[in-house]
Amino acid sequence: MNLKNAKKLFWDTEEETASGPYLVSSKHANIVVRNPQKFSDVQAYADALMAGSTVMVSYGDLDKSVRTRVFDYLNGVSYIIGAQVEKVNGDLIIYAPSTVGIDKEEVKKTRSWI
Repeated sequence: MNLKNAKKLFWDTEEETASGPYLVSSKHANIVVRNPQKFSDVQAYADALMAGSTVMVSYGDLDKSVRTRVFDYLNGVSYIIGAQVEKVNGDLIIYAPSTVGIDKEEVKKTRSWI
């Protein structure tokens, strides 16, 4: 057995683990990642979501009032079209159409021993 075959066998048996939401299945995945600067940006994100794209939005650069408006708008669109909404972390939220599966690993909370 040469090293090429050994490497192949090693990778064939290794399991992958993922943290956070990840794409489970989709024949054609189109993921749009955006960082809105103003409320008027949200219409394009809603159009992409309604067209079947998965949209990831970072809310970090928005002030609180605009953040709330963008969040409410996209959640309303998601509700109407039956899309899934998952918080990835902090200010990052993923909006996925019903044709895309999302599996989010649950974070187990443990007591600190310190």
